Amino acid sequence: ADLIRRYREVAMQPECDMAVEDVVNEAIVSDDNDPTVRLNLDQLNTNDSIKEKIHKEFDNVLRLLQFNEKGHDIFRRWYVDGRIYHHLVADESNLNAGIQEIRYVDSAKIRKVKQVKHKKDPVTGAKIVEKVDEFYIYQEKPGHHSSGVKLSTDSVSYVTSGILDETRRKVLGYLHKALKPLNQLRM
Repeated sequence: ADLIRRYREVAMQPECDMAVEDVVNEAIVSDDNDPTVRLNLDQLNTNDSIKEKIHKEFDNVLRLLQFNEKGHDIFRRWYVDGRIYHHLVADESNLNAGIQEIRYVDSAKIRKVKQVKHKKDPVTGAKIVEKVDEFYIYQEKPGHHSSGVKLSTDSVSYVTSGILDETRRKVLGYLHKALKPLNQLRM
């Protein structure tokens, strides 16, 4: 959450804001005659009926995201934060109906939790992993130890920048390299 806050501060600086806008405008090009994004399945070795189903679901996801209207904002949030989360809402009574709604979730207010339950091997005394529970916690005020909303891993879509720190544990954003020069510029 602290890194995301710092990235957002960087993006507010006029020089960085202009650079981010240039990147977003090059990545997301809107045209009335052509769709903003298109799915190419030419290299996929499967029959046409499966390709048609994939295209249909892809179009459905774009419609639920309102990508034609909000694609610029979605891409900018992902680029600045280095990650983006969406809550996928399905009808519990009719799971075959698929995703009914896609809701944006603020990256600074959600985190993944992994609870590992161990047991001791009676012979060797070594710890053995018995069970691993994974879920997401959404907290309106991150950092506070107040209760949050628990979300299953199936109901959350999570996309990162793909950039990791040297320990390969933290996801970094595209603006991470701008932190040091911006601090120098401020001084």
